[in-house]
Order: sequence, then structure tokens, then C-alpha cells
Amino acid sequence: MADRNWHRIASGCGLAAPIVALGAIFLATLLAAPETFTWRDRALSDMGRYGANTFLLFNGGLVLGGLLGLPFGWRLWVASQTTLERLGVGLLWGATIGLVGVGVFFLDHTEFYLTTSLHGPAAVLFFGLAPFAQWLYGTGLVLVEKPRLGLTSIWLGLVHPLGWLGWLLFRVGSDDPMAWFAVPEFVAALAFGSWVLLIAGIQWRRDGSRTTVPSR
Repeated sequence: MADRNWHRIASGCGLAAPIVALGAIFLATLLAAPETFTWRDRALSDMGRYGANTFLLFNGGLVLGGLLGLPFGWRLWVASQTTLERLGVGLLWGATIGLVGVGVFFLDHTEFYLTTSLHGPAAVLFFGLAPFAQWLYGTGLVLVEKPRLGLTSIWLGLVHPLGWLGWLLFRVGSDDPMAWFAVPEFVAALAFGSWVLLIAGIQWRRDGSRTTVPSR
């Protein structure tokens, strides 16, 4: 019974993780001063610069959301039936570590600690691994005869490259090649967060049914 309780707690962390991270990002976009962030002229990470009124909200939300994703990854690992699912979970862990890194190594963190900026590598780790986590985990689900959930995972993973491709096509010939960069960033974060929320919700219900004591 104790193990089952830990399983459900870990599933609950999966539900909380995207709500915390995406909620912090969205709320920060509403509260950010115009000189700190606009959708057209800034990246999402600009809301995490030191001195911005959204510094704690943005970075704290990413760090907490990423940390909540770690125990959820363990729950998925335990529940996985195929090597592909476990590979997907491994990449999910990598993506969540990247998310934590974006918050810890905020823009211009070198003014306070470390001499090398790790913000870019952390962002690449998150955005680079997230869709592959969805594709591999989804493919594993298809192989264990869970095609609907597996294909949904894969399709949500396809949102990432489609969002970046749409942005790249839009900026061709643009005077400002970085305009609207925050849009594909948010689309990718939303696709990943929605997937985690979906998988966590299903796992949460399964764990709940296992901990229910049958009436006599």
C-alpha cells in the first residue's frame, strides 16, 4: 500500500508540473513590463532577467515545474513496459533538467555566478529533447497496444517542429529575424506541458483505482 501511495504522489507531481511551469510563464507575460517583454520583440527568457518584475515568478515557476517532473518520470519508468517507453522517460528527465537549468541559469547569470553562460545549453536541452521524449514514449505505447494514447503523444510531439518551422518560414525576408521568437517557444512548451498533463492524468486515475479498497 505504501508503494501505491508513493506512485500516486508521483503521478500528482506530474499533474502539478505543467500547471506550475505554464502557469508561471503565462502569468509572467501578463505582468511583465513592456520594456521587459513583448511577444514581438522578446524571448520568453527575457522575463527571467535579473531586475525584471517577473524574475522570481518566471524562474521560480520553471525550476519548481521541472523539479516536479522528476518524480513523475520515475513513475512512468516504473510503469513502462518497453525499452522505447523507458528511452522516452529518460529524455523526459533530460528535458525537465533543461527546464530547471533555464530558471537556474537565467539570462546574464554570469554577472552573479559562473563565468560561462549555461542558459543557452539548458534551453537547447529542453526544446531539443522534449519532442523526442514524446515520440519515443508514444511509439512504445503503440507497441503495447495503446494506439490512441500513443498516437496522441506522437502528434503532440509533432507540434514542436511545426511551430518552429512556421516561425522560420514567417521570418524569411524579415527585417528582424528574431521577431516573434517567443511564440514558437510558448507553442513548444504548451505542447510538452499538455502531453505531460495528459499522461499524468491517466496515470493518476490508474493509481487511484489501485489504491481503492473494495467494500465487503
